[in-house]
Amino acid sequence: MKQMYSKTQKFKISGKVLFITLFAVVISMSLYGCAKKIAPSSKVIATVNGKPITVNKFKSEIAKFPPNLKAYLQTPAGSKRFVRSLVDRQILVNEAIKDGINKSKAYKSQVSDFTSGLLVQLLLHKEIANKVHVTTADAKAYYKKHFLSFNLPSKVNVSYIQSNSLKQAQVAYNLLKSGKPFAAVAQKYSTAPNAKSGGILGWIKFEQTTPAFNNAAFSLRKIGEYSNIVKVGNNFDIIRLNNIITGKPKPFSKIKNNIVVMMKQKEASKILKSFVKKLRAKSNIKYYYNNLPNLEAAPQKKVIKGKK
Repeated sequence: MKQMYSKTQKFKISGKVLFITLFAVVISMSLYGCAKKIAPSSKVIATVNGKPITVNKFKSEIAKFPPNLKAYLQTPAGSKRFVRSLVDRQILVNEAIKDGINKSKAYKSQVSDFTSGLLVQLLLHKEIANKVHVTTADAKAYYKKHFLSFNLPSKVNVSYIQSNSLKQAQVAYNLLKSGKPFAAVAQKYSTAPNAKSGGILGWIKFEQTTPAFNNAAFSLRKIGEYSNIVKVGNNFDIIRLNNIITGKPKPFSKIKNNIVVMMKQKEASKILKSFVKKLRAKSNIKYYYNNLPNLEAAPQKKVIKGKK
């Protein structure tokens, strides 16, 4: 226990702050022992007006905390402080019941909402969480396929052809596909101010330009490669990669956990959509959209055109 306590010294919290933290967490996690029957193997560590808080209850609640806080709560001082927090909560529960809050409409409404949310949460855990499997090999394959997503260039040098219409942009794009030099097509067909220079924009950093232009420019991987037609504001652009300065790559080992979490979330989302779709098909659902209240449309945000 001494060794465990020494490790938790990194977790520095003042006495007052720690008390407030523990108390708030206990309040929010519905932690109080109010069982009428006590298992023979479960010793009582406190009672509040005859209601027991047992060792088994104490252990089960400790297990819900994150590792750093759990380590402290397993020390002699931390254990005693946590028991006092459980006792204080039970005192408040008793007072709330005495005041009849458990019979109020507000209480019953919130209990109903909580119950519904808990049922959904447990159902999703049963149907989804246990079906999501992402291996290290899966994550590594994803990393290789989306290497640039995790290792963006520090800067890229680009040129672009700007057109006022999709039809005009398609003409320029077809000429590029036929082998015409990018600079020559830009000089003849681009409506941008830099058309005379062959459409050269120069060096840009990530997110320095408008989102659509930025994403297209930083998706290009090979020097000389050009994008498809990209809608940028009211114009249509074709972007060419002239040069690239790569940033310091992030090794897979450093971001593996982030990739695994992201892939699990995507997989869980797919399973959820499929699961809900099947349930909809088996349910008798009727919509009464005519009964929806007439809500005023939210004001449209003014779009500010960013620089190229």
